[in-house]
Amino acid sequence: MQPFEPLRCVPVPLLEKNVDTDIITPMKRLTGRNARPLADYAFEAWRYDTGDADSGQPLPDFPLNQEVYEGAAIALTGENFGCGSSRQSAPQVLHDLGLRCLIGTSFGDIFFNNCFQLGMLPVVVSAEVMARLTACTGAISVELTTQTISWEDGSVTFDVNPMRKRCLLEGLDDIALTLGHEPDIQAFQQADRAKRPWVYMP
Repeated sequence: MQPFEPLRCVPVPLLEKNVDTDIITPMKRLTGRNARPLADYAFEAWRYDTGDADSGQPLPDFPLNQEVYEGAAIALTGENFGCGSSRQSAPQVLHDLGLRCLIGTSFGDIFFNNCFQLGMLPVVVSAEVMARLTACTGAISVELTTQTISWEDGSVTFDVNPMRKRCLLEGLDDIALTLGHEPDIQAFQQADRAKRPWVYMP
């Protein structure tokens, strides 16, 4: 996982309410063989004129199809974004699309937690701040070290769990975080092997 770096871009507006994980990654694309990378099927029903990425053409009105948002690393999201089933493929395709930070008033709980495992930062802000961000026509910046979002005429700080902040800044997932305690783990195993040799395979 790559360490989280400061971000600055014109954010992608994905502002529909209650966008569930089946909209983000359709189930039919998770159960069969696909001709294209999974990220190409993200928001498939909304992104293509036929609702099918294999046969349809990109809809020019959908934000992910617009040149102004190409390469954007920040998205503004609607209320309860990422609700529904717990599939980790939902934040994964957003990550594959280049997004590193999602800003919204609320997220699905499991989706919110899964974002951190992929090195993405979901930020919860008030409805007032969200209104100001969506009205902004220029770039916004996200700085995790100072926990600050800045835009053309304002800024706001946000909350983030200290351990999650550390993991993002250092590029650590749960496995890497655990391996940081490898000397302690090995010491425990050696002592435990001496006490309970029957537990360990020869």
